[in-house]
Amino acid sequence: MIELRAVEKIYRSGTEEVRALDRVSLAVYPGEFVAVIGRSGAGKSTFLHLAGCLDRPDAGQVLLEGRDISALGERALSRIRGREIGFIFQGFHLLPTLSAYENVELPLLYRRMPAALRRERVMQALEAVGLRDRARHLPGEMSGGQQQRVAIARALAGDPPLILADEPTGNLDTQSGEAIIRLLSRLWRQGKTILLITHDPRVAAAAERVIRVEDGHILPA
Repeated sequence: MIELRAVEKIYRSGTEEVRALDRVSLAVYPGEFVAVIGRSGAGKSTFLHLAGCLDRPDAGQVLLEGRDISALGERALSRIRGREIGFIFQGFHLLPTLSAYENVELPLLYRRMPAALRRERVMQALEAVGLRDRARHLPGEMSGGQQQRVAIARALAGDPPLILADEPTGNLDTQSGEAIIRLLSRLWRQGKTILLITHDPRVAAAAERVIRVEDGHILPA
């Protein structure tokens, strides 16, 4: 599904250079549930940004389903993000003036999906996360756990094969966080490929494979 080949990513601030990823090679296969764990600044979020077509490597190759996406233009990368990857972030990223239904529908509007199909996809996604009855509620009328489930429904609505989750439980209490991890596990059992970024070993334990990142390197298993 995803392959990094000798990938390097360097950030510069004045004369200082930070090597966020240093010749990292890794493959994530279709149908896997993989957790990438590490301390803040270890390089795990950089890994997700590259895998999710949100950034480009300074050296090496990033392949998605066998295609080298390292040198693609922004329009092509945007098309891939919209059709093949569902993103879940720590901060939910919901628009506060839009209902749950409208937040989930938004990426489908960008894809110019017909209205009848949009409605079907949105309601299926909200049903999958147990929020069909909250479709017309605003984010401010829902708990943090419910808002994150709306964000997951938004990621699911386009039926992408790959879900990238960046610290999805970071802003939630323990009970809500556990519910989100159970939901991700269910999606994995239904055939989704899940790549989860976390600093929490308890969250990482839900994955079938755990990859540890430190100072831009993958530690030996």
